Amino acid sequence: MPVDRTAVETEHGRAGTRRLGRRTVLGVAASLVFLAGFDRAALALPRGERRLLLYNPHTDERFEDVFWCDGSYVPDSLKHINWLMRDFHRDAVAPIDVDLLQLLHRIGQRLETRRPFRILSGYRTAATNQLLQREGWAPAAHSEHLFGKAADICMDRVSLRHLHRAAVSLKAGGVGAYPRDHFIHVDVGPVRVW
Repeated sequence: MPVDRTAVETEHGRAGTRRLGRRTVLGVAASLVFLAGFDRAALALPRGERRLLLYNPHTDERFEDVFWCDGSYVPDSLKHINWLMRDFHRDAVAPIDVDLLQLLHRIGQRLETRRPFRILSGYRTAATNQLLQREGWAPAAHSEHLFGKAADICMDRVSLRHLHRAAVSLKAGGVGAYPRDHFIHVDVGPVRVW
């Protein structure tokens, strides 16, 4: 590789030449490539805000705010959502999977509505899951609710069939219909429909 010669001022004020070594040239080139890639990556990040409208009818709590902004989750919003979607039978809180929040946001966009999702069940402890089994609800033994990856939802003035169809169309996880109990189940586990 040819050695680059760059003009530099000497201490006596005369222009001279200094040899730049191969490592210096490669280091500068690598830095420029990194910065160019960083700029493209920064530009590729999605911009804007994502909002959720949630209502828990069991606790009469609401969340109507931004949960994601310019490529980052909003920590205070996630705390609020974790509390709203807690196992209210035991006041047990767990982190709700952010993929579930993104799924709810996408369903809301697909429905083109500003109505809140009614969260009938979010995170669920194993004890509550067993209680529901004893009461005849038949929740799955290894339900995605146990991991904060599922929600049982409905929405005022939106038919369950329409809500179910919107969720299924996204192919982002499990979607189940429970018309007798007027809700659908959505989760971010394997894609399946019932």
